[in-house]
Amino acid sequence: TYLDRGARAEKEYLRWFPSLNASFNLRENLIARAAYYHSIGRPSFEQYAGGLNLPDETVAPGPTNRITVNNAAIKPWTARSVSARLEYYFAGVGLVSVGGFHREFENFFGNTTFAATPEFLALYALDPATFGAYEVATQHNIRDTVRMTGVDFSYKQALTFLPRWARGLHAFANVSSQRPVGDATANFQGFIPRKASWGVSLEREKFSLRANWSYQGRSRNGPVTGASIPAGTYNYTVRRVFLDVLGEYQLTPRLGLYFTLRNVLDMPDQQEVDGPGVPQHATFRSAEFSGSLWTFGLKGTF
Repeated sequence: TYLDRGARAEKEYLRWFPSLNASFNLRENLIARAAYYHSIGRPSFEQYAGGLNLPDETVAPGPTNRITVNNAAIKPWTARSVSARLEYYFAGVGLVSVGGFHREFENFFGNTTFAATPEFLALYALDPATFGAYEVATQHNIRDTVRMTGVDFSYKQALTFLPRWARGLHAFANVSSQRPVGDATANFQGFIPRKASWGVSLEREKFSLRANWSYQGRSRNGPVTGASIPAGTYNYTVRRVFLDVLGEYQLTPRLGLYFTLRNVLDMPDQQEVDGPGVPQHATFRSAEFSGSLWTFGLKGTF
């Protein structure tokens, strides 16, 4: 049930966000970089609507039957970040780099549940006799500092050292890993801790071919709640590897053919449930196959 309260909320984000960037040439082809900066993240506009959802009065109070309300008073988070990177440039065309960062969040968003107080019920004109036994689920700003650290590696190069038959061959690879540390209620829903991408391409005068792979590690989504479900049980998106293949062929200087093959391996969007006491055979929840999207076309320059 949605209640129209005619509420109005005003917010402003007028702040100073200083940043400092520096680089130093250790050698002609070796560069060290460092940065320090402040940033801000606002809540979604839905938070400021202050919408209230009421539970089913015919069902007993429980983790799946609560009063839920958006917290219009929630503040944006702010963060201080430090990053460093080392870059090495190959002769010709190419680069390999490694870097890391450390970020500290203040007022990060979290989820909280509390018993409905007389003040809360009065604020929303709710009958204590009807709704007094229900818990309230909402969002809040975490008091403690939430930290995130991460590292990444990047490589790309034109493989000019190969024999002449392999001219025009390029390769690239990127890997990143990041880890949050702090309050367990922090809302990192959909956060992907590990990502990678790699691929090869061949470019000639009349045609080009590319094959790109991307890896997304297992990510945690929303919690699973219920009368017999222990705390710490969550929905997860299973790790996936995607393959895209792209190509072009130039018929004339102004006319060409192209094709794009997305998700060639037809990897599904697979969801699972995991937590304390969940056996391996019971983790599967769903798998959605959207197929591989193939596009062929003709393009011209006029």
